[in-house]
Parts: sequence; C-alpha cells; structure tokens
Amino acid sequence: MQLIDAAPLMHFPHPLRLRWQKRVLHFKRPAVTSRGALSERNTFIIEANGCGLGECCTMPGLLPEPTPAEMDYWCHRVKQNQGLAGITAPPPIQFGLECALLAALRPGSPRWDTSFARGETGIPIHHLIWMDSIDAMLAAMQNGIDRGFTCLKMKVGALPFPEELELLRQAHTAFPKAELRVDANGAFSPAQALSKLKQLAEAGVSSIEQPIRPGQWNELADICRSTPLPVALDEELIGAQPELLLNTVHPQAIVIKPSLHGGLLAAQHWATLAEKAGIGWWVNSALESHVGHTALAEWCAYAAPGTLQALGTGTLFVNDTPDSIILEGAMLRMSTT
Repeated sequence: MQLIDAAPLMHFPHPLRLRWQKRVLHFKRPAVTSRGALSERNTFIIEANGCGLGECCTMPGLLPEPTPAEMDYWCHRVKQNQGLAGITAPPPIQFGLECALLAALRPGSPRWDTSFARGETGIPIHHLIWMDSIDAMLAAMQNGIDRGFTCLKMKVGALPFPEELELLRQAHTAFPKAELRVDANGAFSPAQALSKLKQLAEAGVSSIEQPIRPGQWNELADICRSTPLPVALDEELIGAQPELLLNTVHPQAIVIKPSLHGGLLAAQHWATLAEKAGIGWWVNSALESHVGHTALAEWCAYAAPGTLQALGTGTLFVNDTPDSIILEGAMLRMSTT
C-alpha cells in the first residue's frame, strides 16, 4: 500500500489557523441501523487555513460525540503545537484534524495526485442493503445488480434468522456471480456463532463482519480458527491495540473506519499490520457528510487503488454541501465539472 507522508502533518510547514462549526444533517429517509433508526445526525467540520476541511463525527452508540469544549481544546492545541506531533485526540477529532491539514497542504486540489483525483479511474464499492422487509431488500439487491454492483452487503441478526437465511439463499440463486457480505454487529452468541456461520456459508455468503459482541477475544479466536467463511472484525477495532488484537484473534479480515479507529494514520497502521500478517482489509464509511466521504475516497484511491471498498454513495442527506465525489454505476468517481 502507498503510505501517507506524515512529516508535514506533525510539523505543518505554514502558520496554522483552525476553526470549527457544528452541522446538523438530515437523512433523506430514516437510516435504519442495528442501533435504531436515525433521522438526523450531528457532525463537526474543521477548517484549516481557510481551505482544508475535515470532519469529526461518530456512529451513535459506538463513541461519544465530540463536545464544543473538546473541539475548542484540540484545535487550540494543534494550532499552538503547529502540527500533530505528540497529539492523539479522540478518534473522530483526530480524523477531522488529519483530513483538514492534508487538504490545507494542497489548497484547491485533492489531497493526493492520483488517477482517481484526475477523474481517470474510479473506486469500486459494495451495494449496501438497508434493513427493511424481505421483499424490499430483494428488490434493493436487484436494483444494485442492475446498476452494475458485484458485491452486496446486508445486516443479519435483526430479523428471525431463518428468514435471513432464506433471503440470502434467494439472493445467491438469483445473483450467483455477486459477492454476498453480511454484518452481524455482534448479534450472535459465541455458542451459536459457528453453527450460524456454517448455515450462512451454505447459503452463499462470502464473509461476515463482527459475528459476536466486541471484547470476547478468546471466543472470537476460536471462531476464526474454525470458521467456514472469512470473519472480518469491525467494532472490535475500536480502542484496541492493533498488534495485540491481530496476534490474539487472527481474523481473516478487518474493516477499517478511520473516524472510529483513530484517523487516517491509525487506519494506515492497521492496514499495514494486516498486510504483513496476510489479513485482508477494506475501508468502511460511517455515515459521513461529503467532507468526510471525500477524504475517505481520496485516501482509498491513494493507499489501495482498484480495491473494492465499503464506502457510501454520498447521497444520504438533504442538506449536505456539494460533493466532488459522484456515483457512476457501481463506481465512485471524482467529478471534473
């Protein structure tokens, strides 16, 4: 993977000016997650030197939302420090600071000069199936296939398990060439997990994210040793020591969310360790606005060009700022207009 040059972030080459503002974003339709339905979300936008933007936001129930006092404190510290050397802010704030400073290094241009940034190539992404009725989810899958998506992802653990299995069987039969990913968000008990993973594998599922609740490392390691399909860790990464987690559990893959896992430099560290251990990885967005979504897309295209990622479409909110990233078929592209 291509690594970020951290030196100018640690000691910024120009005098720093930082400010932030809070925004309330309204979903076009309620976002039904494993932690309830969301109609709006708060986010904090950091601006560096009048041109570089970064976003600080969290997924409800996973990390505390930044407070205005925290935003003031960390922006002041970075300004006084003239960079990020020696500073480790809470994950969403660290992500916002890094993205703002990276953008301020190249005013008016993408953070990195890549074929994606020049509009020459795109980033393939999965098609997320929002929680709904069985018929509605099947229709959403068909819509994704019709638009060219080759990877479909849905949540499991919210509906009765036999119904979810039947839906996945139907999807695998209808779309045999599609990759089917599922995310359990810790819905299974350790005692039930392997049996359910076996049934999911037989239904055509290609991988599962976070089958059991975070924090059960011994049980998770046992599951990863015996699993009939690849296990990807998601919420497990929050607050964990990367080397210790990967060496203890030995998952088949990890799902990196920079806004939850400590920023882009921390995400880069996770990805580097995973590659050295032969562990797969991909990046998942976390309901960011266009500010955070653009930063994630630019980094993915720089760090791992051509890799299928779990980024959003950038079309969630009715009152978002104009986006430079657009969805064409199943690919995210940088708009050149």
